[in-house]
Amino acid sequence: MPGGFDTASYVYDVSGAGSVYGTPTYWIRYFSPSPNGTVDQSGSHANAECDAIWDSGARYLSPITSPLQSRLSGTSAMGQADAQTFVSALHTVYSAVIPLQIPTSNVLYCWLDQEQSTSMSTGYWSGWAGYINTNDWSGQGYYPLYATLYCNPCASNACTTVNTAGGCYHIWTTQPQKCGYKLSNLPSWAPSGCSTSGCHTGGGPTVNLWQFALHSYCSLTYNVDMDDGDIGADCFYLSSRP
Repeated sequence: MPGGFDTASYVYDVSGAGSVYGTPTYWIRYFSPSPNGTVDQSGSHANAECDAIWDSGARYLSPITSPLQSRLSGTSAMGQADAQTFVSALHTVYSAVIPLQIPTSNVLYCWLDQEQSTSMSTGYWSGWAGYINTNDWSGQGYYPLYATLYCNPCASNACTTVNTAGGCYHIWTTQPQKCGYKLSNLPSWAPSGCSTSGCHTGGGPTVNLWQFALHSYCSLTYNVDMDDGDIGADCFYLSSRP
């Protein structure tokens, strides 16, 4: 499967990762609300990020948001408010970067970050996912945003929460870690998900993205994590260099 990078750094600061680990198909980057370096700071910053994405050989940008983790145990209203901020950030970057396109599939995965130590309420997820999944993009009468979740399904309540509340299309899993592999030498597809024995057996959304090498866990030279998953058709697409 095609692989890519996710990072809390700006892409132009870690663009050399491709020469070490292999050319990425996509980059996954943070959008507000998030404590990490976000793409949506200004038009010039968004264009610089997308220039670096293009120059790395990638053509796709997938968005993730990481609200203050304590909020994830909160109310539906808090989830909806964080989703509104996220969607506004998506529009900011989409408007600023002229060649950045909505996927032709009309499906744009929108990742919510739930860290493994975080407990997420069904109310928060319902509010967040409900806003994402019913968002009328620019009032044009189509709904390309799809709620998806980054989590460790073996060490969080993620699967139980989204199974109860519904509205989650896919899981991006952190398990298991496969240090020693890279984008140019991907591990065999074997991610843990909501139906994995010994992890969580209650069923739930399928895994379509696997973070197989965390920077911190695998002691990677660049501040990037490596991912496996064929998600390009469901990302923002760059039709040219900004």
